[in-house]
Amino acid sequence: MNITSIKIYPFDTGIQQSSLRAYADVVFDDFLLIKGFKILVSKSGGLFIGMPSKKGKDGKYYNQVEFKNDDFISELRTSILEAYNVFTGA
Repeated sequence: MNITSIKIYPFDTGIQQSSLRAYADVVFDDFLLIKGFKILVSKSGGLFIGMPSKKGKDGKYYNQVEFKNDDFISELRTSILEAYNVFTGA
């Protein structure tokens, strides 16, 4: 499965403590669109990717998408962060 395109949606709540920087939608093989990847800032200042998730009745968040191949997950995260950096000019 190849990443065809990535669309970045900046997210600014105006709250300085918010770790969410943007959402990303990813198209795979011009066939499958997965929405809701989150670009977040870690406590150490680096960026990381959160998988699309949904809040359960118990108040916990559960991933809606699960990839089984670690190499593909790494490639996906790198591609999303690269698209975000291009978008922000970083």
